[in-house]
Order: sequence, then C-alpha cells, then structure tokens
Amino acid sequence: MLNVTATILFVLYAASAWAMLRSAKLPRLEPIAWVLIFVAIVGHSDAIMHMMRLNARFSIGLLEALSLLGWTLAVLACLISIDRQNRVLGAILMLSAAVGAAMTGFGRSYAEATGASWELTAHILLSMGAAALLFAAAVTAILLVFLDRRLRTRRIADLPSAFPPLDALEKVMFRLIAAGFGLLTLALITGFVFVTNLFTQNLVQKTVLSLIAWLLFGVLLIGRLRFGWRGRSAVRWTLWGFGILAVAYFGVKFVLEYLFGRHWG
Repeated sequence: MLNVTATILFVLYAASAWAMLRSAKLPRLEPIAWVLIFVAIVGHSDAIMHMMRLNARFSIGLLEALSLLGWTLAVLACLISIDRQNRVLGAILMLSAAVGAAMTGFGRSYAEATGASWELTAHILLSMGAAALLFAAAVTAILLVFLDRRLRTRRIADLPSAFPPLDALEKVMFRLIAAGFGLLTLALITGFVFVTNLFTQNLVQKTVLSLIAWLLFGVLLIGRLRFGWRGRSAVRWTLWGFGILAVAYFGVKFVLEYLFGRHWG
C-alpha cells in the first residue's frame, strides 16, 4: 500500500513542480500548483507518520530519513516559491521532494527502535530542517555556477526569463545558509544534550562530520559579513559544506545500515 502511495506522491510532486515553474509565465496555473503541493504534502505527512510508527515503534532508517528530507524540502519549496522570481529554485526543490517521497514505504523496521521522546523528535526535525535549507543553498550555488558560466560566455540572453538576477540569487543562497546554520547549531546542541550513549549508537562519525560542516558554514558566514566573500569562493565553500553534511547524515547511515547492518536511533 505504501509503495502505491510513494508512486502517487512522486507524481503529485513532479506535477506541482511543473505547474509551479510554468506559473511564473502563466499565472492561471498558480492555483493548480498550490493545490497539488498541498495535497502532496498532506499525503506525504500521513505516509511518513505511518512508516515511522510501524508496529507502534519509532524507526528512522536511511530511507525514512530521505523521505522526511523530501517532506521538509516540499515545505521549504512552498515558502521559496511565494516570490515568483524564485520559482525555478522552488521547482527544483519540489522535484527533489518527489525523489524523497519515492523512498516512502521502502524503509526497514528496526527492533531496537523505541518510543520517540519529544527531545529526539525535536533533534530529528531540527536536523532535517538544517539539511533541507543547506541542500537548497547547495542547489542555489549550482544555479549560480550555471548562470555565471552563461554570463562569461555571453549567452545570458539565451536564459529563460524565469531565472532571477545573479545578485538576487546569491542573496537567497546566503539567507538559506544563515537559516540552515542556525538550525544545524540547534540540532548539534540538542544532539549533545538529549542523545545518550553516543559511542554505542554509532553516532561518532556523524557528529564529527556534522561539526566539520558546521565550522565550514560558520567560517563562510563570517567571511561574508567581515570580508564580503561572494562568487566562486562562496559557491565552493557552500558545496563543500553541504557535501560533508550529506555524508554525515546519509553516507554514514548508508554504510552502517547496508554494509554493517547497524542502526542509530
């Protein structure tokens, strides 16, 4: 049943991404886009709750985490798409949410998973929020690279009008980084305070890599404020930071679960 749900959610998110992107030029498609997004998010929310509380247990394996990230990206895409000049970025995030939603129903159930406390729930939500914001920042960085190359080769006129100006896109990237850095800071704090048995739960690698990513984003923000960092250097720092964070959140999880048969709670 959940596999059918995953397929439906994928189609809904993909359709909403198309409608939202087209609505930048065809305003009459905007109500359809918002309805599709709302239906997809509501359905995805129900599917995630069912998946994570299967057999009255709280389980969040790799695929559950990807599905939850997809849901968070969908909510973020809604907020970003309110501004019409960000519809391209919103559509990309919605397509990414579709990929995450496709993971719904394929996750594993772990016997050691226990009832979720509010502290663990808060930590997970903060972590996914940070991952979604910094993923969006990384996508924005890639768009900046694309636009910059077009500009340097004097092909900027070939770009669709839906793309925002380069400076506006860079501002969006740094706003996403600042918000993601704030949530990542809170996620790390709640992890240190509320997560017990750090070593026995195979969380050391995740924590160390998350701290490295946190330091990279922190240095980038300081460089932006103090020295006006921008352009290619800012893009590189952003992509490196998110790459390390992705390894921390999902790469380590993949190795533990699928190569060593272990799981963190």
